[in-house]
Amino acid sequence: MVFVFDVDGTLLDDKENLSKENKEAVLRAAEKNTVILASGRMLKSVLRFSQKNFEREFPVIAYNGGMVYVPEKGVIYEDKISPDVASDVIKHLRRLDVHRQIYVNDELISEEDNEEIKAYAEHSGVDYKVVNDLVEVVSKNGSTKILAISDPETLDKVKVILSPLFGSLRIFKSFPTYLDFVPKNVGKARALEFLANYMGFSLDEVVAFGDNDNDADMIEAVGIGIAMGNATQKVKEVANFVAPSNNESGVAKIVNLILDGSFDLNDGMEGD
Repeated sequence: MVFVFDVDGTLLDDKENLSKENKEAVLRAAEKNTVILASGRMLKSVLRFSQKNFEREFPVIAYNGGMVYVPEKGVIYEDKISPDVASDVIKHLRRLDVHRQIYVNDELISEEDNEEIKAYAEHSGVDYKVVNDLVEVVSKNGSTKILAISDPETLDKVKVILSPLFGSLRIFKSFPTYLDFVPKNVGKARALEFLANYMGFSLDEVVAFGDNDNDADMIEAVGIGIAMGNATQKVKEVANFVAPSNNESGVAKIVNLILDGSFDLNDGMEGD
């Protein structure tokens, strides 16, 4: 069996803490099964999270599917936003006066040393670099992902404005205050399929947990898709089962039921 866990809003509670129950459940699952972490975070952030909390590395889907990492092998897959498209996105976000940051070679880069980048870096447990001009950087390197940060209402408007202009990109929220820009073919489901082919397992063997819209494609693609109780409606609609919330160690409750052989898909569905 293969267990795939989103990090923020799934393994972590609303205070960004990993409960003792969730930690123990993940380690229990890893004893005889494959465990994969799938996050919108940059690779560096997910690896640090894993080492800090589990004292080991797992295969990682980072950047919402833009990068795939396997221990002892390194990065086995990466997709990027092209230099010209990345430059245009940055220019539009500037005009809309929305904070923007880029990810190049797994490095976090901003052109403003503001509260948004400081809070994000602290949340992700990574350092960041400030440059004079993001367009200059992406015009040479492209970007694995571009992230806009603002209040949810502003980001909703930004998405409406920019989505028609960038048909080559997926634009979606990975967090209420985070708007992600990634290549059109990037997604957790696609990355998981790549990893399944690489590691030799079937998506039918996978139990995946998630909470936000960026998890929906993965939740729908696997054998058993688990939406957290705090998940968005989009995720709940495509899930096979709705677990207790991230603040109730919902991951641990379901993982332990599965490992004990007492999990019933028809039991506990929200709204039943």
